[in-house]
Amino acid sequence: MALEFLKQTDGWFWLLLIATILTLIWIIISIKEEQKLLGLIGIRMCVFMVLLFMLLSPKFSWKDHYQYPLRWNIYADRSVSMGYHQALSPNSYIDNVNSLFSAAVNKNTETQNFYFDHRVYTADETSFFLNGEATDLGKVFDHIKDSESELAGAIIITDGQITKGDQTHNQLKELLIPIYTVGVGDTIPLVDIAIQAVEAPTVIIKGEEMDINITLSSHGKINDRINILLYKGKKLLGSKYIQLQGEGSLANAKFRITPQTLGENNYIVKTSVLADEININNNSQPFQISVLKDKYKLALITGAPNFNTAPLKKIIRKIPRVELDHYIQNDDKFIPSINEFWSTPYELIVFDNFPLIPISKRWKQILAKKIVSQKSSIFLFAGPNTEKKATESMYPFFHVKNSQVTFNDNKRKQWYWAEENNIVKYFSTDGFDRTRFENIYPPLKPKLYLEPESNISSLAYYDNSSIPLLVSGEVEGLRSGIWTSSDFSTLFYKMTETDHEDISDELINNLLSWFLRTSGENELYFRVNKDVFQQGEEVHIMGSHFKKDAKEIFTFTGYITLLNKEDSPITYELTYNPVNEQWETKFLAGKPGSYSYEITMQNENEVFTQNGSLMIDESQIELNQVSVNKEILIKIANTTNGKHVVWESRAELIDKINQKFNEEIVVRNVILNENTLGIIILVILLSIEWYIRRFIGLS
Repeated sequence: MALEFLKQTDGWFWLLLIATILTLIWIIISIKEEQKLLGLIGIRMCVFMVLLFMLLSPKFSWKDHYQYPLRWNIYADRSVSMGYHQALSPNSYIDNVNSLFSAAVNKNTETQNFYFDHRVYTADETSFFLNGEATDLGKVFDHIKDSESELAGAIIITDGQITKGDQTHNQLKELLIPIYTVGVGDTIPLVDIAIQAVEAPTVIIKGEEMDINITLSSHGKINDRINILLYKGKKLLGSKYIQLQGEGSLANAKFRITPQTLGENNYIVKTSVLADEININNNSQPFQISVLKDKYKLALITGAPNFNTAPLKKIIRKIPRVELDHYIQNDDKFIPSINEFWSTPYELIVFDNFPLIPISKRWKQILAKKIVSQKSSIFLFAGPNTEKKATESMYPFFHVKNSQVTFNDNKRKQWYWAEENNIVKYFSTDGFDRTRFENIYPPLKPKLYLEPESNISSLAYYDNSSIPLLVSGEVEGLRSGIWTSSDFSTLFYKMTETDHEDISDELINNLLSWFLRTSGENELYFRVNKDVFQQGEEVHIMGSHFKKDAKEIFTFTGYITLLNKEDSPITYELTYNPVNEQWETKFLAGKPGSYSYEITMQNENEVFTQNGSLMIDESQIELNQVSVNKEILIKIANTTNGKHVVWESRAELIDKINQKFNEEIVVRNVILNENTLGIIILVILLSIEWYIRRFIGLS
């Protein structure tokens, strides 16, 4: 025991000590003849000495030695692959592991039992079924490291096949306790080949070539050629032979095809099956590709050629993949014949300076039937020869009516864009920055005075009025719009003389692209690499928002939300891969079941979504590697000064499980004036004084 004073002596301490000593001497001299009081005075002086002693904050220190038992942790692999070793049935493995647990307890040693797959479970946390979707030994080593100071050693029972996590395990070198490994399973790996990945675009233009890259993995001892087949429905598109090497190696095959069918094209990749292959569910993989039109048909119907006609044709011909048919009215006929117009389907019909006279009821009926059956969009450019009564006959197609508001004069007017809405943003140049482009547009001459009905928006107005320059909208899936000024050519030619010469081109280009639906503004082309996944298998989402230019791409953020009926939604972020020019994300398939998903792309102005579904089956992914990985189990044991034994010799480990103790020295401290011990001493001394006083008759 050691004594230490936490406070130094000062003048007051010495003054009190000297005063106490002098007082003691004086009392002793004064009562030397009263011998019976000497004991009482001595006790009183002891009380004063204890109080003085406590003023220095005395600290007593001593060491305690004690031992505590160390524990053994036993970890048993519960992954799917443990139930597929030919030499050992699942029930036999489970029964023997439980027997090993019991034998360890019977040795009267501290043991704790765990199961593991891609995480570690206490034995009472989960049932011992062989249904774990992946094996991650790194989680076991982390678990051992966290409780290393409490352990004498650890035992790991596994086949050593790592299907998830780090496979280097550098943390083993830091462990100070031995790890014993028990190798379970066959030494000859079972054979399996799997389609690891299919890389192909999610959307393509009809007639363009595309490459389909297929990656195959092969496990076990394989040195064979297999056939890879590419089908579209039941039609075989191609086949290739690939030499496999096995032992977890990868091989690649490449197909080049030119899709010709519009819409969703469903493909499937298949491989031939090897003898003794354990899992054939991964020998095929379906995927989809969206094929868009290579050409969009646009009809321009001109009532009478005018100054607007040439710039309109020039702009239309610049729109990618648009094929223009121009019909010019000549008295009661058209050049070329209007019969070609009626027999040809068009995505967009543009009326230029048309009609010159009210159209007949028969003409209306045929046009209405054509628009509805072919889902054609329509747009009207007012012209110098456009008259009120003639255009009124067309208004029902555009869902507008005559306005009661007009201008008193016939002069050109300044105009401005309406506040941004869900339609106007597609016609804008540079996002319709109104402050940036304010007052750059030349004044235009009003021709038609109209009001939009429901679902039709006024996108641009003349200054200081409610008269629209441009109206547009969508009703029951059909898009329509009217440019009410008769001198679009003024806008076109005046802008070419300024620093903003491309604006009129971009305006009409964006406008007509919206009517043609070529901009894909409401389309997301995303694909999940498979429809059915196994637990622990990697899910790969890839796709694009078609025709978004490079500047626009980086304004978007994307994510996928996965939902099922039982659990809370799970969200994964999409990242843009500039090499593949598409958005991607990857995650591991979790709990089995049927899932729906929603993919969302958004920026400050736009939100686009795509919905789909996928299925997750119980894990088969570990069946790619059903054999004992003896090398890694020996390495684990040797690195930690443990030992590796085969499954048949597991009983040897029971002798290794001996009770061990760890001795710990703890330094204990007591500060007298902060501890009840000081009070107890004072109470005892005062009690003795009181007893003596009563004994000698002083109280």
